[in-house]
Amino acid sequence: MKKIISLTIGALTLLSTFSLSASAVGEDNLPFKLSAPENVSVEFLDGRDSPNTCEIHYSQNKSMSEWFTRWTGENEKVKAELQSAGYEDILIKSQIDWSIDSQDDWHCNKYWETDGCDENMVQKVGEWAYYDAAYSEEISMSEWIFRGFGDINDPEDKTWYGDHRDADYDGWKDVLKDGQYDVVKDGGNSYAVIDLSKHTIYTRVRWLVSVTKTGSEEYTRITSDWSQTAAVGKDARKSEAIKPGEIAAPAVKDLRVTKEEGSQYPQVTFRLDVDDKLSAQLAQATGTQGVIRLETEARVMGKENWTALQGDFTIKSGDMKADLQALAQAEGEISKDTPIEFRARYYCSQTDQEDFYSDYSEILSFGTEKMKSEENSLTGSSAEEISEVNTDGANVPDEQVQQEKQPKEKKCSVCGFCPQPFGLCIFIWIAIAVVVVIAVVVTVVVIKKKKSGQSKDK
Repeated sequence: MKKIISLTIGALTLLSTFSLSASAVGEDNLPFKLSAPENVSVEFLDGRDSPNTCEIHYSQNKSMSEWFTRWTGENEKVKAELQSAGYEDILIKSQIDWSIDSQDDWHCNKYWETDGCDENMVQKVGEWAYYDAAYSEEISMSEWIFRGFGDINDPEDKTWYGDHRDADYDGWKDVLKDGQYDVVKDGGNSYAVIDLSKHTIYTRVRWLVSVTKTGSEEYTRITSDWSQTAAVGKDARKSEAIKPGEIAAPAVKDLRVTKEEGSQYPQVTFRLDVDDKLSAQLAQATGTQGVIRLETEARVMGKENWTALQGDFTIKSGDMKADLQALAQAEGEISKDTPIEFRARYYCSQTDQEDFYSDYSEILSFGTEKMKSEENSLTGSSAEEISEVNTDGANVPDEQVQQEKQPKEKKCSVCGFCPQPFGLCIFIWIAIAVVVVIAVVVTVVVIKKKKSGQSKDK
């Protein structure tokens, strides 16, 4: 249900060793637009995890999604862009604040911007502080909160009682007020439960961006504005389901054929135009334990049946990919430059609702390399990008495809690069030469030993 992507884990480790810079980096200097999280909603899982678990959903703007899609897909290229702008690294995370029965009892404090620690690296916040939630390039994200409050019967339970010996932070006991929870006994354990028929949990979300300057061990942290408040419980407004026909057809553009190094089959790479309405619908669907995902299909032009493709299905701004392997396997063999058609649609599933699809996107067409369904049967370019696409159905080869039309030097099937002198791999010839040399040396040694033995006999 949840796909949680951690961006640049190594950067997180590195950042934790840096000192916080007092200098400011304006939001205008970032390579994306930083704005408050959007379309925030929260729901109670009703015991499907822990007794108190809620799931919060929120979305980001297209600029952030597109940039971090490039960051994860073209790390070296984007890193070069960052360095040219004076930055070494960028890390972003979500922070989720909460309040019970009011919208002014929030729990965020200054330690949320310092990894939960003070200047001496002493932990200052407990598990109730969601200052380090995961972030991904997807338009809509989600996180579980209020999962566990600890065991009230165990005085050593730091989740409930905090830690004021080895560290200095409060537990859930200290941040929950009397009357906000009931104590439930389960065997030898006792734990707190928030009765959402009597109480309301309010939530809000913001982004925390860490920026490292090139050539420096100092970093700056920038926070977005807080999102609008979302609630679950007694006074919360219930989310409405999305109805069939309300989700527009995907707007697909910039379609091109690419091929990753070492891959047998090429891929279709394309971009989605994710507007504000779709972003809101994504959060609306996930807010009721539902999902909206992308489905892609392809067929040989002129044929009736479409083939479902495997690839990216979570919705994001930026490049998405669909593998052409299923099409090759369905057709058996596809000749070079055969016109192929591509289309996409959204699938929506919601709790207690009938699943439905959006209309299909505009059909785009392209030409591809020769493909066979057998293993290692793909021929043609191994270049990263093979061809561009025209929406009127005409294939427009790029320079790399033009190069493919030129005669190719035959490559060795053993090492992959030698010219195969006299029909054999150069390494086979080297091996033969080594064997011959060894045989000659052994023969000479044996002959000398025999002659030496004969001389002694005389």
